[in-house]
Amino acid sequence: MHMEKIILDPKADTSLTIYLHEEKKEYQRIDKRPFLLVIPGGGYGFCSEREAEPIALKFAAEGYHAGVLRYHVGEFRSFEESLADAHKSMRIIEELSVNAKIDSERIAVIGFSAGGHLAAALSTLGEVKPSLCILGYPAILDSFAKVMKITAPSLDTCVTPQSPPTFLFSTFEDNVVPIENSLLYLRALEENEVPFEAHIFQKGKHGLSLGNKWSGNSEEMIDPRFAEWFDLCIEWLEINWLEEKEMKQIYTDIWQVPIKELFAVKMNRKKLLRNLPFLTDKSTYKIIKLLSFAQLYELSPEKFSSGQLKDLLEELALPQKEREQES
Repeated sequence: MHMEKIILDPKADTSLTIYLHEEKKEYQRIDKRPFLLVIPGGGYGFCSEREAEPIALKFAAEGYHAGVLRYHVGEFRSFEESLADAHKSMRIIEELSVNAKIDSERIAVIGFSAGGHLAAALSTLGEVKPSLCILGYPAILDSFAKVMKITAPSLDTCVTPQSPPTFLFSTFEDNVVPIENSLLYLRALEENEVPFEAHIFQKGKHGLSLGNKWSGNSEEMIDPRFAEWFDLCIEWLEINWLEEKEMKQIYTDIWQVPIKELFAVKMNRKKLLRNLPFLTDKSTYKIIKLLSFAQLYELSPEKFSSGQLKDLLEELALPQKEREQES
């Protein structure tokens, strides 16, 4: 394995340490590997080593390339500078992908606690966003930013439909970062229709890292049940990266297109809202968004006549046709 430390800011001692699998004859069948960027916590006061190299090496053992970002902390703490560190790291990883076997379309970020705050910021405010985001007991709200002595917005308010799919794990009993940080972020993802998977374990203190005997700094930090997050996360990564490679379904009959996909096309949205004002109600939209108009008509024929729907749908564009026009 090739290991290298890249200095980002000598004065603040910020860096990106990379762990790259070397090309060997036995690995000829493997083309490019995903990259996991690890951002340790520490309340912006320090970078926790328990959430740094052990995490990177754990992902490396699964076959991924990995890297650890050590950002502006302590006397140099700054949300803006830390986010700039994350941006630089993403750029460096992309540059490395030209010569190293890194899949530039499969760069994920994982952050813990304050590192989760930075990972969420990169995923919502970043110039270059990761393809997937993993958050471990993350600090999210501006009220907790004040505790960490930084100035930052509540990151749940920064989520957009362009934010990457997210895997979040935490504990109900977290004794440092209130669980509302996680819950409000999940709510924002749902509101913006960003796919997510969440595991909120009932038991467990803050900062469990891998939850095993090798990463715990005391007996109470060893939690085998919490440690399950890692295997669940690997499974989630593979599911999402597999889906990225699969072609989206191409529809030929607009009656069969899910309302959500029709609504995502700008030129369709105004027409749908004008003709079907009940779609402005968020609760109603959430209930029917995965249905096609054929299914909706079958369930509630009293709401509109088939002629009314036919006239409306003739005005709408199929999603893939709109994508072709935009390209």
